[in-house]
Amino acid sequence: MGKPLSSHGHTDNAPMIFLDMDGVLTVEISSWNMVNIVLGIDNMKNYESYKAGKINYDQFLRMDLENWVNSGKAVSARKVKQVLDNIELFPGVKEGCRTLTGEGYIPVIVSGGLRWLAERVAHELGIEHYFANLIMSQGDRILPSGVAIVDPRNKWKIVEHMKNQYKPRFTVSVGDSPDDMSMFTSTDYFISFNNSTKFNMPNGYDIEGDNFMIIVQKALEIKRKQDETEKH
Repeated sequence: MGKPLSSHGHTDNAPMIFLDMDGVLTVEISSWNMVNIVLGIDNMKNYESYKAGKINYDQFLRMDLENWVNSGKAVSARKVKQVLDNIELFPGVKEGCRTLTGEGYIPVIVSGGLRWLAERVAHELGIEHYFANLIMSQGDRILPSGVAIVDPRNKWKIVEHMKNQYKPRFTVSVGDSPDDMSMFTSTDYFISFNNSTKFNMPNGYDIEGDNFMIIVQKALEIKRKQDETEKH
């Protein structure tokens, strides 16, 4: 779920860059898995069922949250948020996001992780639009239910939603997982960052690095390329 969609501060048809969160904006490659590890919760059976296609993402989300509550180890929203608050931003990401917005990009976070983390990251980086999965709670008590806003394998739905809303003149996506493939194929260009899978596609770039600025450099290169194309 993103923030209310408004065009405040946006120029018409500005390019959009869709950013995965875990492993791209943060150093942790899976915020969801980090919570499970820190709190000592075993969700491997559910995860393997999802990866094998035996259950869909909505079922995986519900079963994981039921596991949290039934184990008694993740019943406090405050406790889970404390774990998420310890996740650090990727080096260079604050400077990088300022540069991207300064160069005219509209950044959008599209994460299969947790909205509680996405809210913090978006606030710290000054990003207006963010989409991640919602955990339901009553007061401080986590409920065994949530809203699967972003299926990692179907991020294209968020991309298409935002494209229809803002009509960007071109789009770029950035991800670090094979699951980001649907996002890559829904944008004009993509940047595969520190990814175990290599994508040999004409509109894509496979890059590795330990600082977010290498992503920014590639995004600015793409923008220069697109600007030149549109001149002719």
